[in-house]
Amino acid sequence: MTPPDLDFKSEANVQDPFPLYGWLREHDPVHWSESLGSWVVTRYEDVLRVFDEPATFSSERFRALDPRLASDRAPVRAVARVLGDWLVFRDPPDHTRLRRLLQKSFTPRQLEKSRWHVQQTVDELLDRVAERGEMDFIRDFAFPLPARVIGMLLGAPTADLEAIKRWSDRLAAQIGGSVEAADNFTEAEAGLSELVAYFRALITERGRAPRDDLVSLMLRAESEGETLSSEEVVSNCVLLLFAGHETTTNLLGNGLHHLLRHPDQVARLRAQPERIETAVEELLRYDGPVTGTVKVALRDLDWHGRRIARGQRVIPFLSSANRDPAQFAQPDALDVLRHPNRHLGFGYGIHFCLGAPLARLEARLAFETLLRRLPALAAAPARFKPQVFLRGLASLPLRWGVRSLHAAPRG
Repeated sequence: MTPPDLDFKSEANVQDPFPLYGWLREHDPVHWSESLGSWVVTRYEDVLRVFDEPATFSSERFRALDPRLASDRAPVRAVARVLGDWLVFRDPPDHTRLRRLLQKSFTPRQLEKSRWHVQQTVDELLDRVAERGEMDFIRDFAFPLPARVIGMLLGAPTADLEAIKRWSDRLAAQIGGSVEAADNFTEAEAGLSELVAYFRALITERGRAPRDDLVSLMLRAESEGETLSSEEVVSNCVLLLFAGHETTTNLLGNGLHHLLRHPDQVARLRAQPERIETAVEELLRYDGPVTGTVKVALRDLDWHGRRIARGQRVIPFLSSANRDPAQFAQPDALDVLRHPNRHLGFGYGIHFCLGAPLARLEARLAFETLLRRLPALAAAPARFKPQVFLRGLASLPLRWGVRSLHAAPRG
C-alpha cells in the first residue's frame, strides 16, 4: 500500500489527520516524523503505555531534557521558564505536589457550586443571539462560556476576558504546534509576558484581600506550609486560565461542527436528551480538542522495531488512539449512544485532565440547551486552525430557525 503524505504539518493532514493516523497504526505504529522531529505513537495500547510510564517518557519537555530549548534566544528561555512550572509539564514528585494542591478546586462540591453559574452563562449567551437567528458559534458562545467560568474560578473579572483571549491566542501558537511560518516562541513570549504580569497583579491584590477563588486558595495553601513557589503560583494560574478555556472552546466547537454534519445523531439527541452525557464522551473520542502531547524519552529503548534514543521526543497521539479499531467498533462512525467508551480525550494516568469534570459539565449543559432552544440548526463549512496538537475551529457560522444556511435566498 502506498503511504500517504506523512507530513503532519501539511494542509490536508491538519484539516483531516485521521487517514494518516490510520495508515500509521497499521503500518508504522512507532514512526519517526521528519516534520515534527519526533517519534509518533498512534495505537491505543501504545499511547496508554506512554502515559503510564512517566519514568520512561517524561513530561518535562520545557526543562533541560529537551535539547531544542538549549538556546540563547530570550523568547525561548522565557517560555521555557514559565511553562516549565506548569503542572502538565512536570513529573513526580513535583507533579504530585502541584496536582494535590490544585485538585482542591475541582472537587464534586466545588463542581456543584459551578453548575448554576455555567447554566446561567449558557442562557445569557443564548439570550443575546436567539432573536438574531445567527451567530459565530466560536466568538459568541464557545469562547465566552468557558472563559467566564474559569475566570470566575480564578477571580478574573469578566471585563478582562477579551484581553486575556488575545494573550492566550499568542501562546496557543506555540502550545498547539502551529504549522505557520511565524516565530512561535516570540509570539508565545509576548502573550505569556502579558498573562504573567496580569496574574502577578491579581496575586498581589488577593494577598491583600483574599476571596473565595482559586488564586486565594493557592496563596492560602502556600502560607499553610505547602511547598509552592511564587513562580509556580503565577505559572499555574496561566495554565488553568489557558487550559480552562482553550480546550473547552475547542470541545464545544468541534462537537457542534460534527453533530451538525450528522443530522441523524442530532435527531437521536433531540429524541433522547437524557443521553447528552454519552454524546459528550463520543464527541471527545471522535475529534477531541487535544490531538497529542510531547514527551521526552529518559532512556534508550527498542519498540516495534524502532530504536528510540534517550532525549528524543515521543508524541502519543490521543486522537489516533481514539480511532483505533482494536479498541472501538466502527471507530470512524459518530455514535452519540456509544457505550462503553474508554476514550483518551482527557489523557490518561497521572496526567488525566484535572479540569475534566468541569469541561464535561460545561459541554453537557451547553449542548443540551442549544438543542432545546435553537431549532433547525445549520452551520456553514468550517476549517480547523493550522495547529498539530490543539484542534479547533477559528470560527463556526451558525444559523437556526425555518431557513437553513444553504436555503436559496428570497427573491
